Amino acid sequence: MSNKLSALDLAFLSLEKQTTPVNVASLAIFEIPKGYKGNFPRDLMDKLEVQPAGPPFNQKLSHVSSGKLPSWVTDEHFDIHYHVRHSALPKPGRMADLLELASRLHSRLLDRERPLWEFHLIEGLEGNKFALYMKMHHAAIDGMGGIELMEECFSLSGQDEVRAPWAGLKKHLIPRSQNSISLSEKTANLAAQVKDRASMVQDLSKMFWGQGLKATGISKNTSPVPFTAPKSIFNVPITGARRFAVKSLSLTELKSIGKQANATVNDMVLALCSGALRKYMQDKGALPKKSLIASVPVSVRQMNRTGNQITYVTANLATDEPDTMTRLTKIGASTKDAKEELGSVSADAATSFAVIAQGLVAVMNQLNMTNLLPPVANVTISNVPGPRKPLYFGQAKLKATYPLSVLIDGQSLNITVVSYCDDIDFGLMACRDTIPDIEKIAEYIDVAMDGIKGGIYLQGLMQNKGKT
Repeated sequence: MSNKLSALDLAFLSLEKQTTPVNVASLAIFEIPKGYKGNFPRDLMDKLEVQPAGPPFNQKLSHVSSGKLPSWVTDEHFDIHYHVRHSALPKPGRMADLLELASRLHSRLLDRERPLWEFHLIEGLEGNKFALYMKMHHAAIDGMGGIELMEECFSLSGQDEVRAPWAGLKKHLIPRSQNSISLSEKTANLAAQVKDRASMVQDLSKMFWGQGLKATGISKNTSPVPFTAPKSIFNVPITGARRFAVKSLSLTELKSIGKQANATVNDMVLALCSGALRKYMQDKGALPKKSLIASVPVSVRQMNRTGNQITYVTANLATDEPDTMTRLTKIGASTKDAKEELGSVSADAATSFAVIAQGLVAVMNQLNMTNLLPPVANVTISNVPGPRKPLYFGQAKLKATYPLSVLIDGQSLNITVVSYCDDIDFGLMACRDTIPDIEKIAEYIDVAMDGIKGGIYLQGLMQNKGKT
């Protein structure tokens, strides 16, 4: 049985070239059980390697070099040892060493002649820890799909048997073969598809019409129009080398501060990124007079579908605004308008809009045209909600999970955020040759948080002064 790729999956395939590997990954940190006798990572690998791969992990692209549209087909010569690898950090196994290794692993293209994923078990991390780095091609999975995969292979108890991530997704996530659908179901599905397609075309026209009204200034919607972002130090041609940095904050504290500032968690994430980017650009003497624009992926995931189910909205980061609280307010107004715009159309129309946008970006990417037009956005910032309960992989407890995402030519920075238990973990991916000091932006997230705390404190003082 073969499974067709969606239009958005195909768009991610077409986006890739040597300098832009389209890989998404997670770097998960685990704590070795106290008092464990023996080499836990080695024993864990022994249990994992014997587990066979199931769909979609045993499937590869068909027609790789034929010019035909590819689909997912079973790899009849699947070799688990090509995909599953065991390595160790040099002592003392610092976090900086792990991030350097993850940067190198994420820079490499996946082999399209094989299933598009890799799993690396990395031992030797100081503090009695080890790490798992797992990457997949973005054509095969999106952010929420990655969270679902994590929740399936990890467990809520350290007493459960370990289950390899490649053992296969549960049945409800694997599409049924068309041969198993009855004639009456096919007829009903076809009628529904015709109705849905007409509605989708109408919604898609509505989305493009809305962008046009904003571009001409007729609409009062404050979410930015794509391809109106200013040129910045982040929007230059990139190389294939990557550099990765991380930052973790308390989710409880973030929510508490957001509540005081009348801001959502997502607005807080955007404001922290905005503050960090503003300070970084100021340090470089390269802050544009016009605000940076962020492309923000939004999940439109539906059950019984695999692959990518996302669309994009644009958000004003208000980096041209020196006042922290005014900046947060402007970001909130922009995202509110974007949500209302997205909420007025169907999920299929929203995904189709993403296909068209990604297709245009892919053409620009392949033809090296990124310097000829304004950036579609200056940076991509994604916030993916993750599990709120502690997870285990065998007996090992998951301590943190950091996301690694995709860069495109002309956009040398991607910030993806995943929440886990009471942590919110930032993964900052950059082109090594464009932003060699990406760790500074990660550090400035703390500075941005202090700025919002200070702004709330000053607002409180002013309110109290007004009462006296």
